[in-house]
Formats: sequence, structure tokens, C-alpha cells
Amino acid sequence: MAIIDMSKVDLVALEKDKQNILNAFQDSGMLEVVAVEEGSFHAQEDWFESLSFHSNQGTIEKLEREISEVEFALSFLNQRVEEEPEKNILVRSRDLDEVLQQKEDILAIASVCRDFELEENEIDSKRHRLRNLVTKYLPWLGLNLRLEDIQDTKNMMIRVGSVPKSMAEDFYRLVMEQELSFIKALGEEKEDAYFFVAFHKSLRSMARDASKQYDFTQAHFGDVRGTPEGIIAQLEKDIENLYQQKEMLQKRAEEMAGKRRQLMILLDVLSVELQRENAAYHAVHSKKTFVLHGWVKTTNEAALEGVLREHVDFYKLDFAPPEEDEPFPVYTQNVAAVTPFEMVTNLYSVPASNGIDPNNVVAPFHAMFLGLMMGDVGYGILLALGGYFYGKKAKGGAKKLSGVIFYGGLFSIFWGILLGSYFGDVGTRLGVPAILMNPMEDPVSMLALCLGLGALHILVGMGVKAYMLIKEKKYLDAVFDVGFWYFLLIGLPMLMTPLASTGQVMALVGAVGLLLTQGREKKNIFGKILGGLGSLYGITGYLSDILSYSRLFALLLSSAVVAMVMNQIAAMVGVNWIGYIFAAIIFVAGHAFNLFIGGLGAYVHGSRLIYVEFFSKFFMGGGHAFDPLHKETKFTSIEKKEAV
Repeated sequence: MAIIDMSKVDLVALEKDKQNILNAFQDSGMLEVVAVEEGSFHAQEDWFESLSFHSNQGTIEKLEREISEVEFALSFLNQRVEEEPEKNILVRSRDLDEVLQQKEDILAIASVCRDFELEENEIDSKRHRLRNLVTKYLPWLGLNLRLEDIQDTKNMMIRVGSVPKSMAEDFYRLVMEQELSFIKALGEEKEDAYFFVAFHKSLRSMARDASKQYDFTQAHFGDVRGTPEGIIAQLEKDIENLYQQKEMLQKRAEEMAGKRRQLMILLDVLSVELQRENAAYHAVHSKKTFVLHGWVKTTNEAALEGVLREHVDFYKLDFAPPEEDEPFPVYTQNVAAVTPFEMVTNLYSVPASNGIDPNNVVAPFHAMFLGLMMGDVGYGILLALGGYFYGKKAKGGAKKLSGVIFYGGLFSIFWGILLGSYFGDVGTRLGVPAILMNPMEDPVSMLALCLGLGALHILVGMGVKAYMLIKEKKYLDAVFDVGFWYFLLIGLPMLMTPLASTGQVMALVGAVGLLLTQGREKKNIFGKILGGLGSLYGITGYLSDILSYSRLFALLLSSAVVAMVMNQIAAMVGVNWIGYIFAAIIFVAGHAFNLFIGGLGAYVHGSRLIYVEFFSKFFMGGGHAFDPLHKETKFTSIEKKEAV
């Protein structure tokens, strides 16, 4: 459970060799570059004025803009092409050089994609406007007149407009009752009714009053000419032309799909270059030299200097251990079975550099708890297979997550065999017995088992705390703060066993020991006594922590019940050949749902038990994960050596 030792690195080299050195460090992946702080130099020094900080800010901003453009182009093309893009492209160093030489041409592809998007947006905007116009003229389809002909004559006034539907009947009746007027209903839409009205100019006053009374809204068509039917037909034709224009753009975008490979390679090339420039950003420069600070694993000191010696002739490289209490980047190196669970720990917090790596104790308990909450052979097989095969292709955090799922699946198989669960109660239906117990038939024993595992988990956490104290040579603290609690917490349950007398002695020793030692930091006798008494009250916290492990039983039970219900429904449906088909669908879909929901809950609650009940006993977080300069790519894998 050790954290790898780190050494500070100070490098002074010629400015002309900077890019060559950074390239070499990036290829090696051994050095984490950290900022050279301006405060570390004295402004009063004569040479201070010649130093340059963050001299490559413009280069970084240019790379970020180029990356943004390439990402946009890839997103644009991916959305318009159904074919999945090539993944994990294997490239050689000379391929990267060729792509860099063609950078401007490839960036021009992104510019074309920008133009396409602007054109598409303009087409969509025009279509939207035309659709609104179609909606505007639809109510007037019953008007068999050209719009330019709707105007007053010498003796008549012509109006087209609408009134609220609730007033339409009364409005129509009023106009019809007038001798020198004509009205035609054109139709209704939403909350309005539309009319054509003609009346003699002598009725002007009556028309004005009627308009106010019935909320008549006159329609105005401006300079638009033609009949509503003809206007709508032309609008629909224009909309169809816009559809055709967009289809042509789509075809042109599909023709550009072959450029995605170049875009993906360029994106990785630019990303690698940006990573390198971000490292250079942390350096400080004079006219002829630069200074770089960083961290390297102590075991890689010689290898790092060897890399440097291969690429440059003039440099000054110094290594130094961290100062006392100086934080340094944390790197944990574990066996393959433990490595995936580093993700679980780091999601909570990276261990402090002066702490310990908890993953060797996190791994078995997290996997065991996840497996217990699933507690099914069928689900365990699916989890293990899914985690294994996904892990073959995944990288980084996804690969570690697949490992967590894989080992959780193995433990699910283990617990499923002990508890007799095979896709719920399928095993019971087939006569396969539980080896240990059936949780549905003996819930009390199952709950006791879960609480017992919780107590063991907490005791292990306390043991890790004792280990840390002993490592710091605080032997008495280990006895006082952990040993006496062990006596008390182990002795109390023993009072209910045949070893009650032994348990009584252990509990008494633990209680007295805590009473006498937990106030030892206090100055006066009353403070020491109160400190001891207060510490004994802490037993309620331990009991509360142990009860939290009842969630293991709750999630196991809920998953088992859902599985049983799905099996029961499938059995009820499967009474003939058609029922068998539906039964199979119910079985597969139901168990897939249960596996997803149960697995998600098991991961979350298993992690919670680690974070809250376990880590609270010993864990020191707040560390910074070791992040050396390296080539982090998204789409490509770079060959280290050229094929012969």
C-alpha cells in the first residue's frame, strides 16, 4: 500500500533545444512539468528583467482555435453520415509529419463545413419564414379574388378580416341584416373566423361600430399580388426548392466523409502539440536558455537523464527529494487485480502524498460488496463477460471501470452459488439448492451476515489506521486509538456467545483503556476525564456505521424480488408457442432492466460504503495524481518504431 517515491527535477538547457527536449520527454512519458513561479525569483536581481514567463500564450490560443475547428468539422460530418468513423487508427511518425504539412488544406475542410452549416441554417431560416407565410394565407383560400383587387370602389367598401369565433355568428347575422351589404364566411382556424365583407359607403358609421363591437381585425396584404391559392402554391414550390438545396448540401457533406480520417489524425496531432505547448507554458526563459521544473518517479531518474542525453549535448539536470511535508504528485502502482479500483478511490479523492495507497484494501471489499448486492450467478456471468470484453478495447478510466465490473461479476457468481440465485429463482425452479442460505427464506441470517461483513470492513479500516500510526512510529497512539477500540468492539458481541466471560474482560479493558487515554491531549484532569467519557460515546457512531451495511441486504433483496417477479410473469405468459415468444421477451427485457438498475445501485452504494464508513477511519485525501507529459490521443495509436 505504498505510494511511489517522487523526485523534484530542475532542468536548465538551451532555448534552441527546448522543442527537441519536450518532444523527447513527451515520448518517454516520465516527467510531469510544473509551473516555475514568478515569485521564486527576486525582482531586485539585475537579470530578472531578461526572464520571460508564459511566452507561448499566442501559440496555445492558436492551437486551441484549430482544435475547435477540427472538432466542429468532425461533429458536422458525423451527424450527416450514417457510416461510423474509423477508430484506433494506427499511424507512423512520418504519417504525422505528412498530416502536419497538409494542415492548412485539412483546416480548409473545416472552413467548408462552416460554410455548409451557415448555408443550412440560412435554408432552414428561409423555410421557416415561408412556412409562416403559408400559415398566414391558408385562412384566405376561400377568397376567389386576387389580393390586389381587394380595394374600395366608387360606392362600395371592401374588407377582409377576422373576428373571434365566439362572436362570428352574431357578426354574420348583423351584416346580413343590412340591405346594402354582403358577407361571405371564408372558414375558421384556431380561435378566429374569417370573412369577406362588402357594404355601401352609406353604412360606414355602422361598419365602424360593428368593428369595435365584434373586435373585427382587418387583414392587410401589402404589395402581394395573386390569389391566396396561387400564392400558397408558389410558396410550397419555393419550400420544395429549399429542400432540394439542403439535399444537395447533404450529398456534398457525404462526399466529404472520406476526409474524416485526415481530420481525426490532425486532431490528435494538434492535441499532442497542445499538450507539449502547455508544458512549455510552465517554463521560464531568458534569451538563450530556459528553465523547467517537474516531478519524476525516483526510480526513473537515470532513465530520464538517459533520454535527455540522447537528444541534447548541453544541459544541467538536478534531482532532489521533496522537502519535509512538501506535497508531491501521487502515483500508485498495484497488481493487475487492484489497478481498476484506483478509479473508485480517485473518484473520492487522490490519496495525500504523505498518506498511503488504500487500493489493496478497497479492491476486495468493493468487489465483494458489488457482487453481494447483485448476488446472482446469471447476472455475474453477464457482468464478468461484459467487463472482460469491453476492457479489451477501452482505455483510461473506461478500462478501469470495466475491471471493476469484471471483478464484481466474479464475486456475483460466487455469492450467487452460495445463495442459490440463478437469474432469480430459476435455480430453485430447477432444483438447484443454495449452499449457504436462501435470503428469501432466511432473511434474518442474511442480514446478520451483511452486518458481520460491515463490522469486518470497519475493523480493517481501523487496522489500516493502526498501520499508519505504527509506520510513523506512534506505537502508543496505535494502541490507545485503535487497540482499545478493538477490545471494546470485539468484546461486546462476544457477550452473546459461549465466550461471554472472555468478551466481558475484553470489553472492560477496552472501555477503561479508552476512558484513561482518549483525553490525554487535555491539560487538566477534568479535561482528560471528559475526553475519555466523550470517546466512549463514539461507540454509537460505530454501531451506526455497521447498520449502514444493511443496504447490502436491501439491494440484494430488491434485485432478487424483481428477478422473481419477471420469472413469474414470463411463466404465466408462456402457455403456448406465441406465449413462449412473449415469455422470452419478458425474461430478457426484465432481467436486462434489473441487471442495469441493480448494477448501477450496487456500484453507487458499494462506493458509498467505501467512502463514508471505510475511508472515515483512516483515509487522507487531497492529493494530486501524477500526470506526466505524454501523447494522449483520441483516434490514433502512434507506432513507436517504423516497420522495416
